[in-house]
Amino acid sequence: MSCRDFQTTGTCQFGDSCKFAHSASRSSHPSKPSNRGSDRRANSRVKEEQFGWFDAPTPPPKGPVPGKDTSARSRQQDQAARSQQQQQQQQQRRDPPSKNNREHGGGNNNRNRRGGGGPEGGGRKANRPQQNQGKPKDIYANVQKPTPMVDISWKNQLSPDNFRFQSVYPTDADINEDYPDPAENIVHKAYDSTDHYLETHFKLLRADCIMPVRDAIQSYRYGTVDDNDMTKYINVRPMALLFANIGLVHRMSFIVEGHRVNWRQSKRLIPGAIVCLSVDHFEHFRFATVVERDLEFLQNPRNLRIGIKFIKPDPHLDLDPDVCYTMIESMQGYFEAYQHVLRCLQDIDPSTLPFRPQLVGLEHELESPAYSQHNQRIRDEDYLLESLLKFPGILKGTARSDSQKPSKPSEPSKIQPSVIEAMNRMLTKEFAVVQGPPGTGKTFLGLLATQILLEQFSTSTAGAIIVVCQTNHALDQFLEGIMKFEDRIIRLGSRSKSPIVTPRTLYNVRMYYKDNPMEARNDNVINSMPVRFFRMKDKLESDMLALLEELAVEYAPLSKFLELGIISQEQHDSFSSDEWVSFAEPEDEPTARTWLQSAPYIQDPHNISVFDDASLQDDYVVEIDEEELQERVDEFISGNLDEIKMSGNVVNVKPSIVCHLNDATVGDVQPFVGMPNVHDIPGNKRLGVYKVWLQRYQATIIKKLGELNEKFNIIGQNIRAGLRANDVNLLKTARVIGMTTTAASKYHDLLWALKPKVMICEEASETMEAHIISALTPTIQHLILIGDHEQLRPSMSVNDLKNLNIDVSLFERLVTNHFPYSMLDCQRRMRPEIRKLIRPIYKNLWDHDSVCHYDDVRGMVDNLFFLTHDEPDMVGQNNSHINVHEVGVAAKLAIYLLQQGYDPSLITILSMYAGQRLKIVEKLRQSIIPGASDIRVSTVDGFQGEENDIIILSLVRSNSNNSIGFLNTSNRVCVGLSRAKKGMYILGNAQLLKDQSKLWNTIIMSLMHQSHDFKIGNRIKLQCPRHPEMISLVGLEAEFDQVQEGGCSKPCGVTVVARA
Repeated sequence: MSCRDFQTTGTCQFGDSCKFAHSASRSSHPSKPSNRGSDRRANSRVKEEQFGWFDAPTPPPKGPVPGKDTSARSRQQDQAARSQQQQQQQQQRRDPPSKNNREHGGGNNNRNRRGGGGPEGGGRKANRPQQNQGKPKDIYANVQKPTPMVDISWKNQLSPDNFRFQSVYPTDADINEDYPDPAENIVHKAYDSTDHYLETHFKLLRADCIMPVRDAIQSYRYGTVDDNDMTKYINVRPMALLFANIGLVHRMSFIVEGHRVNWRQSKRLIPGAIVCLSVDHFEHFRFATVVERDLEFLQNPRNLRIGIKFIKPDPHLDLDPDVCYTMIESMQGYFEAYQHVLRCLQDIDPSTLPFRPQLVGLEHELESPAYSQHNQRIRDEDYLLESLLKFPGILKGTARSDSQKPSKPSEPSKIQPSVIEAMNRMLTKEFAVVQGPPGTGKTFLGLLATQILLEQFSTSTAGAIIVVCQTNHALDQFLEGIMKFEDRIIRLGSRSKSPIVTPRTLYNVRMYYKDNPMEARNDNVINSMPVRFFRMKDKLESDMLALLEELAVEYAPLSKFLELGIISQEQHDSFSSDEWVSFAEPEDEPTARTWLQSAPYIQDPHNISVFDDASLQDDYVVEIDEEELQERVDEFISGNLDEIKMSGNVVNVKPSIVCHLNDATVGDVQPFVGMPNVHDIPGNKRLGVYKVWLQRYQATIIKKLGELNEKFNIIGQNIRAGLRANDVNLLKTARVIGMTTTAASKYHDLLWALKPKVMICEEASETMEAHIISALTPTIQHLILIGDHEQLRPSMSVNDLKNLNIDVSLFERLVTNHFPYSMLDCQRRMRPEIRKLIRPIYKNLWDHDSVCHYDDVRGMVDNLFFLTHDEPDMVGQNNSHINVHEVGVAAKLAIYLLQQGYDPSLITILSMYAGQRLKIVEKLRQSIIPGASDIRVSTVDGFQGEENDIIILSLVRSNSNNSIGFLNTSNRVCVGLSRAKKGMYILGNAQLLKDQSKLWNTIIMSLMHQSHDFKIGNRIKLQCPRHPEMISLVGLEAEFDQVQEGGCSKPCGVTVVARA
């Protein structure tokens, strides 16, 4: 098809990027040269004039090629030839070429591109219709920012100093001035107003985000750098520009000072992190976020590369490869996890925040959810019991107190009253809070509530159920449970590790419908992305590439100086014809060096090789082995995969003349800048004069680039808005939508558009209140919070903010203020003697009959034991504490249990400190015993919500300073002591703990009085399963080595088979 605009007007607003044929254009254009670079430069010249970037006249034709006679006589002849050529061009404008001539390029095929008759030559305007002369229409003029899905028009009435207009990024004032203390999270009384409530949580969260960055910069300034809190990178230079859907991304080269980094496992420079760059020791600085971290670019320690996006672009600095930054990164906090929540808090209309009476005023009155008020069955107790009876096992059984004897396994069981109460609350109250102590089955109960709601209410009545969890692991587990009874789920975020859930991520669902258009039509999944935005994006990208190439030439064209008014016509004419600098053909450029040959010239040591049209892979994904590190990266990368893939053209930032001039002593050259005859400028001043010209030229180009970059960002926003609209259509096909709390704020606009009514929040007690607030949309009518505030609290970056209650969750705040809630009181995980360890925390927790009939741990006399010692701990890397004695004993005990036939998957080693975890992993890998390296080693925090048959807990702290660190935190102690089902072995300094903590004193005393035999000592008893009389006492790593084949010196005569 032919382009209608081109046929009628002779021009097209999309130029060469138009998908329709420009038949007249092709017939009148001269043959295109095969040289790819020259062709692009020539095309870019056409586009520059077509879109009105340069209003100066077309430059005069180029001079003779190098090597010709440069005498005065020759120059006069060339000037006469140029005059004749200009007359011919004027004649062409008066007499357009005939049809035959047009079909053959107007007879100008042999002319050079500047002087030819086609649109790419000097007579570009010859065939242009009269009505299109003058400044052409800007095709981007009417492109506006997309209308947000979330209505924020109400903010127009607010004063500028309202917290909703505060930057979520660090500002100069944040770094240079005293940071104001935010107000504390009010725990024991109501807030004054909804605005007061929202502002308090915004400023607390922002302080937790900004203060680590501020501290890192201050530390650098004052020379108090701590490598554990901050990382410094040197020789940071712009290397290339990437045209991505998120805007311009700068690929930077850098060097890490001092030592090599294991980038696969390092927390440094992960996508979503914020970095600070400076050229003057951080007197002035700029912030950027990391958006590309390809391990392929992190192999050579002398040429490391990452992609960053400047928060406030500065083209003058961004495009100069001679700018050498120092870059620092705070190792505390993770910016990506903060920015979306902060923005959501700013966008919440206080008049539409759901559950305001409860959240702000701590009111206890609760109604049934509005959408369910016409459904009487959901409130029928008989229906509830009938539903519960469908699920045998975890919901039924006899609870037993410490004074009761265990019943026989075959004894009839019944549904626990606490289960009935909790389920009734979740189904019939608009705001339900359910506490589930360790092993009580709170996750299962949440799954059952989800199933009943799906059975009782259609999507048209209640909408899709939104499931929110704090971690990706917990989310995958919850969604796996839902998929046993409902397969119409979608998970936001593409980094699921579950093979069951992965096909249901938004990205994969989108790809499925793309490959199956018939099903897409049947399910009303409509892709309505306007093609024009993609055309504009491609056109803008092409235009920006052309401008960048103009910046990249080593010697800028003098003809451009004339066009832009940088030099006068007289100055231009004073150059001899052989010294013309051609923009289109770089082989003519060396003549510019002739005029500058008397100037000092410094070779740039930072030349960067050129590669054109390279692309990042569409499926680029960061691979990091560390689980806790992956949790941070998951949401950022899922965003890239879902909507803003890092793909597009890459153009190198070439060294330009600016690089060579920065070290030159220019002096005062202003009197010479306007000198009519350039040959009268002294040789020692020419470099300075040329620098002035070049800077003015580059400033003009950079200004144009800045304008185009703004348009590029707006068009990118429109594209992403279109993708978001399509995603809404996809999500409407689901009955359950799952996401982490970070993703809930990141995709808040999607939730807003979906208008959900039900939200279930797992791990609510581990989630900051700000995260839950930001996940709520005005349409939510039913909120279920499931958690346990006695276990892990929300984590933060700035420990000092604990004094302001930032780590008190909404869950804990409500329970503390006697908000109506239900507590499950029957645990089905721990054998009774292990459960007694946490009795000081849960006084009303009972044992299910099933846990009273566990087998004893093979090879051990005791199923529970505290192996005490007084070996000192020490501070390892990253300020994390380690205890070498416990490293060896924990590893040897785990290996001993392997030799008793236990599968590695049934044994877990936990530690209170990450440094200790790494040391234990290293120790296990050194073992030659099969399966030793397969034993899971985790921090206590990382094992929250999980369990295993046998737990070995390394407490680490043992010192003369009487410091017990994390062991003084009851929440962590609770988690550490409640993960084991059948066997629990604790390593630590019992006397220190007993002296420094009331909680530990109670726990240790219970170990000493649980039975006739102490469960604590400095030697643990190993027992041969075949010969019970063979008992060995061990307490040191070396003593395990003296025990043959797991503690028996007799010929057992059997091979122990691993048990799963």
